[in-house]
Amino acid sequence: MKKKILYSGFAVLLVAALVFAYLQMSGNTMDKYKAKESLKIFLQQTYPDMDYEIKQSVGYGWTDGTYRFEVVKKDSVAVETTYSFYVSAFEPYEVFSDTIHEANIDKEASKKLNAEAEHYILTLLQGKVPQVDSVATNVEVYNNVAEAWSPQFKTPKSLLIMLEIKKGNLTKEQMLQQCKTMQNLLNKASIDYYLTEVSYRSVVNGEEIYEYVSFNPDQELTLDDID
Repeated sequence: MKKKILYSGFAVLLVAALVFAYLQMSGNTMDKYKAKESLKIFLQQTYPDMDYEIKQSVGYGWTDGTYRFEVVKKDSVAVETTYSFYVSAFEPYEVFSDTIHEANIDKEASKKLNAEAEHYILTLLQGKVPQVDSVATNVEVYNNVAEAWSPQFKTPKSLLIMLEIKKGNLTKEQMLQQCKTMQNLLNKASIDYYLTEVSYRSVVNGEEIYEYVSFNPDQELTLDDID
């Protein structure tokens, strides 16, 4: 009797181990469904006129918790192109990269426009916040364009703006005021950005230390937003 109980216990543990291993390798069915729905909403919002089909998940990255879906895009002459999308397996099931957008970027034109946008924004911000050291942007366009970048220049996606500032002896209150000033300047210039990330750099015992603040155009910044 004891041997039967022992064997039954081993069998239960074995089944549990196999189920756990399966979930680790293929993911949870409900999470997979929610990830696919998240991707569907993303595509509907980003490419409302696109004719496409989302294939079933073709892979699960258990090390980084992502599902890989294949999206088949159909053009006007029925030519199909397949794109891979990676979606988080956890709330809020974020789409990590837009591979349709990435495949169409004109890198040379984007490089030129980035340099122009960065110069414009650096000049704009340094007028009120001279501590701004550098600006990086991610202007991305699909076709080579002759016109220079300006706040009125339309891009497929809103900008990410990354700033670096020497912290020095700035207090959190001063950092907050700087960020509010920069947010106001960017908004008044009508720059289409979705997020600004500010890196405050200081050197302590020869080691570079960074403190980060980020804000979107509509955010009401408070001291709680200062890292």
